[in-house]
Amino acid sequence: MINTPAYIFNIDILQERVDRIKSLIPEIELTYSIKANPFLVPYIIDMVRHLEVCSPGELSICKAASVPPVKIIYSGLLKEEWDITEAVEYGVDIITAESPRQLRLIEKVCAEKDCHAKVLLRLTSGNQFGMDQDTVVELLKTLSEYPHVDFAGIHYFSGTQKVRSAKFEADRANVHGLFDAAKELGISIDFLEFGPGAGIEYFDSPSDDKDFENFAVAMEAITDFKESVKLGIEMGRFIASTCGRFETTVKEIKPSKGVNYVIVDGGIHHLNYFGQIQGMKIPEISVSTTRPAKDKYCIVGSLCTTADVLVREVELPSLEEGDVLTFNRCGAYSITEAPNLFLSRRMPCVYAESKDMGLKLLREGMESYRFNNEYEN
Repeated sequence: MINTPAYIFNIDILQERVDRIKSLIPEIELTYSIKANPFLVPYIIDMVRHLEVCSPGELSICKAASVPPVKIIYSGLLKEEWDITEAVEYGVDIITAESPRQLRLIEKVCAEKDCHAKVLLRLTSGNQFGMDQDTVVELLKTLSEYPHVDFAGIHYFSGTQKVRSAKFEADRANVHGLFDAAKELGISIDFLEFGPGAGIEYFDSPSDDKDFENFAVAMEAITDFKESVKLGIEMGRFIASTCGRFETTVKEIKPSKGVNYVIVDGGIHHLNYFGQIQGMKIPEISVSTTRPAKDKYCIVGSLCTTADVLVREVELPSLEEGDVLTFNRCGAYSITEAPNLFLSRRMPCVYAESKDMGLKLLREGMESYRFNNEYEN
């Protein structure tokens, strides 16, 4: 029995998604960015080549799940010396350098440990992540000053939820500019870890086919790289979104000024769709009831804010208290991005399921008030 509110992650759907992606890029390594959903780590280890971790906490999750270090790319905007030391001691396969300072720290740690580290230099797309082309080129010129660093290639990720070919072409041009500059220097780049940021559809009749139309556009933009370098594709949302659902129970139905407000035990502190604005867009929802009559509802959570609107107006079968609403396509980010601590309400249960495993409780519902005061710590 599922106790709501709850996230449920279907591992069979996750496997199907990964298999479809890999069938389209059989010659390309696939990396899962665990920030999209760290609860999937134990189940996805054997489905992909690498897991990208971006913080000491995410590395701790991988260690707890006994992820082989050879399967880890250690990334992240801020890396302190102790972060890098922990990653090196664990033996992670690759570390990314987002700045000259990070490269110096990697060299320092490896020199002290008398070991080497494979390093990707991250090229920026015009934000706080990575380095601009001139900085990367200067580091490439001076790699001999980092004898404990084994230059492994370039890391590039420009964003998320991209659907227009122009955005992918801009990424392509940016990376090609660096590759051309390196070639002029006689420096070989053998590997590109590329995050395409291919968008998935949450609201407009969401379907796998639409998702993979976006994926095809992204792959078309970088297909020529396959001829010159080994290519890795890094994704989080695109891999994980479809495997997750969020279940929440109708607790009260309150008509007011012509609006049927449905108050549920979930809310915006649990459910977060990229692009949702004050519940104006309608995600994919299913209902436990099969009553033939229909009505229009405004689905709201229990937070003391007018912003806690999951769906502003949606037509559903006639609802009653105790009915369960299921929000689909929330396998990525909802569980980590939604403001769980707001108003000190209970955090959802977390489950995984598959045909072979059945339903497995991963985390009991947690009282968030413990994190919001000085007395419980």
